[in-house]
Amino acid sequence: MKNRLYVMAVAVVIAALTQSAAQAKFILDVSPSASTTLNGSAAIGGQFIVANTEIQPTGTGVINPFLTIQQTGQERGFNTDVGEPLDTKRSGGGFTRSIQLGDIGSVTIGGTEYLQFLLDVNQTGNGNISLNQVQFFVSPGDLGSGSFSLTEATQGSGADGTGGNDAIINFGSAGTEVFRMNNLQNTPGDLSKNNEIQIDSNHGSGSGDMFLYVEKSLFGSDPNAYVTLFSQFGRPNGTYDSNAGFEEWAAREGSNPIAVPAPAGLILGAIGVGCCGLGGLVNRFRKRKGAV
Repeated sequence: MKNRLYVMAVAVVIAALTQSAAQAKFILDVSPSASTTLNGSAAIGGQFIVANTEIQPTGTGVINPFLTIQQTGQERGFNTDVGEPLDTKRSGGGFTRSIQLGDIGSVTIGGTEYLQFLLDVNQTGNGNISLNQVQFFVSPGDLGSGSFSLTEATQGSGADGTGGNDAIINFGSAGTEVFRMNNLQNTPGDLSKNNEIQIDSNHGSGSGDMFLYVEKSLFGSDPNAYVTLFSQFGRPNGTYDSNAGFEEWAAREGSNPIAVPAPAGLILGAIGVGCCGLGGLVNRFRKRKGAV
């Protein structure tokens, strides 16, 4: 009997180690249709929050997107009024544009003020997509008017993504980086402690999919400062590629923060996302009157 118990215990340990070794990244899975809220630890900017949502309707004509990205396989881009860098789409019509700190509303969660962003993704069959990198910069002007350098994402191999890296963009002295979800490689040669956010597209374009909360204090206090968001989706080096329509980022609008209660055990919980002022969230993300 003791031998059987010993063998069972060893099997459990081996299974746990195998599962851990197979995990190349910290997976933040907000794809389930049930409310899911998760905390992440960023390379720059500390703790952030992601939460799934099925807020409807969204999409063009309802939310007021500031960044639209589309490409098959992987896609990356940043918001600007100047052209369509990388895989950015639909500039000039208000769907990809510069934004300023004073344009972005916030929520207060557990006594901390967060800027709130909404992501609407679009995948074949309403499937999953991987979000591998998010960076925020503040600057005195639109960063699209200058130059940038980009280290592309590469697909690693093995359990820890050995030899792979996440994408990183750099605007030099023109912009101050205040948030970076992932370093190039979290540990030398692998991605074992980087984050990968997995999102499903719910009902496709027109149905919101994820909220991202980043601490407002990181962005400073100048309402005229420009805020630039860079994001990269797909493979390399995520689990799921990008395979269909636009991914759109929008920001909560308005200057007065709202308070969201934090249920026990979570900095933000399903109750806070799903039940507290959802109609207000829709209104705050609605497209500004008169926008094309």
